[in-house]
Amino acid sequence: MNRTTDTPQSPLILGGHSFISQLGNDPPASAEEQRAIVESCLDGGIRGFDTTYQPERVALGKALDALGRRGEATILAWNFFTDFVPGDPVGEAEYYRPGDIDIILEQLRTSYVDCLVVVSLDDPDENRRQVELAIEWRRKGYARSLGLWVPDLAVVEHYRNDNPFRFAIRPFNVTTDDAAAVFAACKACGWETLATSPFFRGWELEKIIAAAAANGYDEAETLRPTLADLMLRFSLFQSNVDRVIVAMRKVEWIARNLESVARGPLTARERRRLRRLRRLATKKPRWWQLLRLLGTT
Repeated sequence: MNRTTDTPQSPLILGGHSFISQLGNDPPASAEEQRAIVESCLDGGIRGFDTTYQPERVALGKALDALGRRGEATILAWNFFTDFVPGDPVGEAEYYRPGDIDIILEQLRTSYVDCLVVVSLDDPDENRRQVELAIEWRRKGYARSLGLWVPDLAVVEHYRNDNPFRFAIRPFNVTTDDAAAVFAACKACGWETLATSPFFRGWELEKIIAAAAANGYDEAETLRPTLADLMLRFSLFQSNVDRVIVAMRKVEWIARNLESVARGPLTARERRRLRRLRRLATKKPRWWQLLRLLGTT
């Protein structure tokens, strides 16, 4: 019996980057910490789990298997097949090949994935073949649904009239000025939309914190939870965003992010504050701000 049935489902999806050291500012979580993160997510109503890269699939598969809670999770998997360890490059997307679904399912220790994501690459014929293969896997029950990585409007237009997808996925954060138009086009196609990178892997968050601290707004540690709250809600409560994929490498961040969700959309005052702090991060610091930054290192 699922233990999460009485907990409302959160619009948050745990990002697979929670399980690796690359693509973030924080130390990687240990295997024990990874299990605790997955368990806390499920207990809190976060049932979606994204696994972009191969080591992320392996880590999530181990965690869910150890917890015995695969049936409560909704898993996304992608066409990245590079194995790597901390410090290595993460690799690039590859065209799906016939044996890839077996690799994915074995790594995740499951008989199906809930959403198989397709990343289109440069060769139109290969793209067509990998979509046909993904459709076949869905027909056979290996994938419950298909998702599409949507970097721009051209991808939306390409699949508008030949549309096997249920989900569209791409970044939406304070740096993505073109995202609103792309998400609107995705909704017009009938796709559910998943936004990624609310903090731009933590880099944009830290950049804004540093700029705000340099301008005397507050200490960095005081600014961090406030800005994280504003940036997450900025991404989640856009008019054409259904859910947000966010990495969480510490258990305590789960409750904090769920609290942000419960606060709802940004108020006009909060939106102005975020816009003002974001502008600080795009300006070149003055000489006295550089001295202040140097004095804190």
